[in-house]
Amino acid sequence: MKNAHATLILAAVGAVGVGLSHRHHRQQLDLQAVAMHQAWLQEAVNSPKLQELWATAQGELSAEEHVDLWQANRIIAFLCAKFRVGLLTKDSLRVQARHVMKIPVGRRYWETFGAFREEEATDSATRRFNAIMNDEYTAASGSDALAA
Repeated sequence: MKNAHATLILAAVGAVGVGLSHRHHRQQLDLQAVAMHQAWLQEAVNSPKLQELWATAQGELSAEEHVDLWQANRIIAFLCAKFRVGLLTKDSLRVQARHVMKIPVGRRYWETFGAFREEEATDSATRRFNAIMNDEYTAASGSDALAA
């Protein structure tokens, strides 16, 4: 009987180890994807040709407006990555989101692309992130409307 218990305990410890290893690997993949995204955004910000291509694809946005939105995207993507891998709690994310939404380009980015980010969300962590960002956008937009 003792051997059966020991075997069960070892199996449980092994399963927990595999689970933690899988989570760590997923976090590493998330961070690598964000690094590639950040590098692409940096390239786009420094490339007039890419600015023109993407601004034309968006229609009413000028290349300069698109660069501003890319900069906001860099910040928001970074915050999302930190939240997804556990470096930000819901409360600390809310503080960061509130700060981003105080900046006009942060609100403009969320107004323009927030619905798209919600559509492309692939998991519950990203949906929670989007909900917090949207709450802070709504709060900031509401305070703007009261101030006007």
